[in-house]
Amino acid sequence: MNIVHRSPDGTADISGARGGAFRELRKLTLFTVLLVTGLYLLIGFVVDLAVERIPFETEARLFKALVPAGSQSGDDAGELARARRVLDRLSADSLVPALPWRLTVIDSPDPNAFAFPGGTIGVTRGLLEALDDDLALGFVLAHELGHFQHRDHLRGAGRTLGFGIALRGLFGGHMGSSSIGNMYHYVIGRSYSRHQEERADRFGVELVKRVFGSTQGVPRLFELLQDQQELPAWAYMFATHPSPRQRIQDLKEHALALEEHDGTE
Repeated sequence: MNIVHRSPDGTADISGARGGAFRELRKLTLFTVLLVTGLYLLIGFVVDLAVERIPFETEARLFKALVPAGSQSGDDAGELARARRVLDRLSADSLVPALPWRLTVIDSPDPNAFAFPGGTIGVTRGLLEALDDDLALGFVLAHELGHFQHRDHLRGAGRTLGFGIALRGLFGGHMGSSSIGNMYHYVIGRSYSRHQEERADRFGVELVKRVFGSTQGVPRLFELLQDQQELPAWAYMFATHPSPRQRIQDLKEHALALEEHDGTE
């Protein structure tokens, strides 16, 4: 048997090369994360500046043809008419921007509502069936009007569009259209989304108070949510954001504070 003695230099060189490659990979990963994060923040800053300078009249003109396809069968007529009456009362208030307000029914059993650029609010069939109280329905619609007032729908659309274009320009079509790019956009935008929702909630409570003269229906809604171990289906909009219990509690306190303020005048 021949015993061959090998020098450890080759093994050491391989280990060193691997260590150097890992260090370079870490540097590249860190650089990419910082670049994409900085790019997202820059796009958000530019979008915010642009949105603040778009008059509501211009928004209405640009998006007047944008009416999402809805399902408005005869079964929806009564509930849709009720929702329109509530929306007409809310939109007549001076807090609400002047837009050509439209309602469309979305054929979905999941109760929810959506704000579309140009003044269209989409409400699902599940929402209309679940909320038979005008105050509760009014709060949901007022919440969406709050998004219009603060231009949240335009900010979100601008960020998504701008970030997607930027990623495609930097990395080709892969990251901009892949689940990785979408996930990054979702994670980094969560805090902004929470801020939007909290602000729209407060606007909604205040608008309901101004129009209906009471927020008694709003605390009942929150109490019902808090009594459930799991959020009911019609509270889907709350479940999509972190800490719904704290959010609900904050809104309940705000609603009661408005009632108490009126009581001292």
